[in-house]
Amino acid sequence: MNLPAVRWLLGCLVLLLAGIQLVPACVSAYYGEPLVFRGFMLSAVIAGVLGAGLVLVNRRALRGGNGRPAFFRREGLAVVGLAWLLASAVGALPFLLCGTTSSIVDALFESASGFTTTGASILTPSEIDGLPFGIAFWRCLTHWVGGIGIVVVFVTIFPAGGRSLFRPEGNREVDAARVRDSAFALLGVYVTLTVLHALALWLAGLSSFDAVLHSFSSMGTGGFSNRGASIGYYRSPLVEVICIIFMIAAGTNFVIWGAVWRRGPIRSLTQAWASTELRLYLLLLGGGSILLSFVLWFWGGSNGAAGSELPDYSRFLSCLRDATFSLVSIQTSTGFATTDFDRWPDVCRFLLMVGAFIGACAGSTGGGIKVFRLAIAVRASLSAVKSFARPRAIVQVAMDGRPLEGEAVASTTTYLALWILAALLGSFALSLFGVDLPTAITGVLCCLNNVGPGLAGVGPAADYGYLDAASKLVLCLLMILGRLEFYALVALTFRGFWSK
Repeated sequence: MNLPAVRWLLGCLVLLLAGIQLVPACVSAYYGEPLVFRGFMLSAVIAGVLGAGLVLVNRRALRGGNGRPAFFRREGLAVVGLAWLLASAVGALPFLLCGTTSSIVDALFESASGFTTTGASILTPSEIDGLPFGIAFWRCLTHWVGGIGIVVVFVTIFPAGGRSLFRPEGNREVDAARVRDSAFALLGVYVTLTVLHALALWLAGLSSFDAVLHSFSSMGTGGFSNRGASIGYYRSPLVEVICIIFMIAAGTNFVIWGAVWRRGPIRSLTQAWASTELRLYLLLLGGGSILLSFVLWFWGGSNGAAGSELPDYSRFLSCLRDATFSLVSIQTSTGFATTDFDRWPDVCRFLLMVGAFIGACAGSTGGGIKVFRLAIAVRASLSAVKSFARPRAIVQVAMDGRPLEGEAVASTTTYLALWILAALLGSFALSLFGVDLPTAITGVLCCLNNVGPGLAGVGPAADYGYLDAASKLVLCLLMILGRLEFYALVALTFRGFWSK
């Protein structure tokens, strides 16, 4: 293990984060917030000194004695795992220094939730409405950076070990391509979609500030908002439709958008439609939305009764509007809200949590177990049953007409086993700390899959701020575990991983 090289790259990351913090500092200065401005500047100085120290001390570490790179897969995994922990710690500084919270645990929770694009918050709706412009900008910027920007920028600037850095994000096609060119393409796509989303929201009537912030959160599939009522604050079907379109885009494999960027939409999208994962992803969103809509319609909610706290679902279009937005937001792991779905019938709440479990596509900014893993797990199970029924038959697991290697199937089953183990241990830990079972289970599910809002005590109208410090730290760890899909972080715990 080349530890100096790991420290050098982590130092570069901290310097990058220090530079990024100057952006919300400028926002604070523009809106006349001197205390917040000073907080961001102090945070940037602390991060800059730390990063510069790591870079200067370890500046010769990336080259071996023969002049060749001394940075390989193990170092890449170490950087990925440690980078998310370090980014969460550095990102917590502005929340402390700007006076948003005096609790180190709360600041760490908010920062980890931002960089992992989870969107779970310790702030109440009224506190969110009263946030300074600089802090509101920083919260949403951490989503945008954490979604894909920081990975692409890091690989672009520091190509050594780039193949290792991309692998934990599940992007197999990019891993096989030339890293630098792929990184530039993905960064270009990401920025372009963000700009288009912000422009569309602005044309729909949002202020430029609100449009930029919500485009950050949509493309990062994070869900932080500068409005306590989230997207529901605007009460605009047009705004909701725009967000639905871009949430679906953010949950789609970015290799597809990279192909659109290089080859044009007609040729690349025709090829993309041959993807089982993409078709299943759209089918789950479309079919699930229609199913939810009919259930809500038959339920009716308040049915127009005066004085009821339930929404009026006597009209099918109202059901379709709320159901589609809620399912897309939850399954893409964005976490925006337009209504309190925790008041819906149990079957609707169950379907939303199933969507939270499945998640978006591989190679996207979305969370969840990923649609391709679901497809592989189902096909592997069917193949196992066929093999049991006909022991002499040769049964292969195929995807998109091509047989999968045993390593791919084993990787999927290993991931699912780790997910179940983490979910069980996390739910047990929260229950041990006195959290009620529905809150514990759905809170763990939605933090592990980087969704944000769950049910009961952590529903879309609630927050995570009332939980004790131990519960918040457990959920922080689960957010990072889920974002890194276990391997990069779990590998750090093995003694042999750090040996020379």
